[in-house]
Amino acid sequence: MRHLSRLWFFLPALLSSSVWGQNLPPIRVGDQPGFTRVVLDLPKEATHTIEPLGAALRVTLPHQQVEPGIHFVSQPELAGYVLEQHQDKAVLILLTPQGVTPRSGYRTMTLAALEGDGQRLVIDLSGAFVDTSPLPAFPEFRFVKAGGRRFAVVVDAGHGGPDPGAIGPVVEKAVNLEVALRVRRFLQNAGVDVTMTRESDTAFSSDKRTDLTQRVALAEGKDLFVSIHANATVPARADGWCGLEVYYFGPSSARPSFPPPAPLAPTPPIAVAPSPLDALAAAQPPSTQVGSLDPGTQPSLEDVNPIPPQNLPTPTPQMNSARRMELSRTLASRVLSYTLGATATVNRGVRSADYFVIRYTSVPAILVEVGYLSHPLESQNLRNPHYLDRISYGVARGVLEYLENDHPLQ
Repeated sequence: MRHLSRLWFFLPALLSSSVWGQNLPPIRVGDQPGFTRVVLDLPKEATHTIEPLGAALRVTLPHQQVEPGIHFVSQPELAGYVLEQHQDKAVLILLTPQGVTPRSGYRTMTLAALEGDGQRLVIDLSGAFVDTSPLPAFPEFRFVKAGGRRFAVVVDAGHGGPDPGAIGPVVEKAVNLEVALRVRRFLQNAGVDVTMTRESDTAFSSDKRTDLTQRVALAEGKDLFVSIHANATVPARADGWCGLEVYYFGPSSARPSFPPPAPLAPTPPIAVAPSPLDALAAAQPPSTQVGSLDPGTQPSLEDVNPIPPQNLPTPTPQMNSARRMELSRTLASRVLSYTLGATATVNRGVRSADYFVIRYTSVPAILVEVGYLSHPLESQNLRNPHYLDRISYGVARGVLEYLENDHPLQ
């Protein structure tokens, strides 16, 4: 009788094994421009749950059978997948190099079967699937430690005038200006003095050396210099390269760092200074576009060097160069962290470089790469006013948090 009771205990597991049931058809994987598509053919009554796990996406299929195994794919969005059988449920684990979160990295839809009365579960994977929803309203941002001091920041919209920058479905100089103008609005609403290197499709000079020198000169006497750029890469890598990265001037041997996303909503301050600066506007910015995002006419895509280094003398520094480098790295981490929190995009890290505008400034300086114009999907995100709002809010919020918590009060 004791042995019979054990048999009844294991009977459900035996009945749900592949011996007693039919395995699902093989999973289909397709390579699409900018994303990888995974298709599961399921019975009509099948259910599923999907869990983003960071480096993997887990799909659980109750009452289904699969042939366990490991399968390699080697796409930028999908390294491979694992099939497991756990008694009466099948589990599919998609290994995602670009990462997945509840807000990003994947999209799903359920469609009718191509034949018969079943269904298809379609899962699209891409680092360019990000949060493009309208920016919500936030609590007011007030400086606590400023003590009445008014900070001054230079916001540089990279390229402009005769220099278009990288060209893809949109022109880099237009994207840079769209973001820079939004960043200015956020910073001014928080009480920061903002100097723009340009407010329209212009440049200081058609000579690149002269143009960059005059942009850098605007940083004298200011607190920070923030340069806005968009990235591009060669066609062979265009489908796989997307995401945000922030540069500071530092040694080429410095390893990249990858700060985690910061919470999107501000934390209310504990106290308010006697003469607080104006509040950061709580309402979301208008979604109307300020400049032009017309597609480019020349399909030339430059690699990841928006501003070539030039051999110009370093201006007289306002602070020790090692200290400026340290503060620039801290600023870069703040900005990347908050921009990741606002957009849920791919974290490409804080990196050192010798780009002109961050090398020759006399104040802490960063160069923000807001995304890849060469990526089929991310280039479309950079045309979306809601996404541009999110990027701009993240950049401005990182600057404000740096000024509040890290910048030395002189």
